[in-house]
Amino acid sequence: QTSSEVVRTMLRMSEVTTASGASHTQPLSANEIFRSLPAGYNIGKQVLDQYLALLADDPLEFVGKSGDSGGGTYTVKVTWGPTWGLPSPSPPSLTCPSRRFGSRCARIFRLLLRKKHLEQKQVEDFAMIPAKEAKDMLYRMLSENLVSLQEIPKTPDHAPSRTFYLYTVNVMAAARMLLHRCYKSVANLMERRQHEMQENKRLLDKSQRVEAILASMQATGAEAAQLHEVEEMITGPERQQLESLKRNVNKIDASENQVDETIFVLESFIESTMKRP
Repeated sequence: QTSSEVVRTMLRMSEVTTASGASHTQPLSANEIFRSLPAGYNIGKQVLDQYLALLADDPLEFVGKSGDSGGGTYTVKVTWGPTWGLPSPSPPSLTCPSRRFGSRCARIFRLLLRKKHLEQKQVEDFAMIPAKEAKDMLYRMLSENLVSLQEIPKTPDHAPSRTFYLYTVNVMAAARMLLHRCYKSVANLMERRQHEMQENKRLLDKSQRVEAILASMQATGAEAAQLHEVEEMITGPERQQLESLKRNVNKIDASENQVDETIFVLESFIESTMKRP
């Protein structure tokens, strides 16, 4: 999650300064990134440097180091591919396979991205995962359209014993699948917010009436005792219910914003990939 937030911060900082169609964001110094992290995200500068170093050393090269000034300058590759996570956007640390199927599936997914095509036995050997577990993980990701299976027959009769079965990652297909899930997530969040508001409609109407009365009384110079009397029209349990509703709606809004960011990244990737010659 921390690495995801670091990359999200870099993308937000580069949204305006990076030209459309650019392969990388404008270089950002580690000091700038540290100052731009969301308020309340309590990580030290030294910890941030460690995360940036790990991201820059990742074989996928999603984050690159472009210089040493300002504590090191870093860029994000914006035309490489989508973030592999839902509903919240994150760097391609393969969080979709990791969160949904576990870290071993993420290892297999990363391996297929790097090697392009592998047989099941090769996956087992390279990933160092027992045959039964590797087979189960591959089939689970296959059923979710995260990986695909390509048949290469050695003879025209397509006999199974004389056919290579290669696992691979169809990046565009995976991106479209994740984008579809993002749309579903946004729809679910909107329905949930509407449900929360409808369930508490009576209390919300009462709260709005009380606020309107208070505003009117304050404008006419009412005394503090009179204002307090009006405020007590909302009971303690009702205030707790309103606070709970506020927290829930804020969480829904934050989740929807995160999904919207992921949709932006996925749509940008798909569009830029389709425009390539």
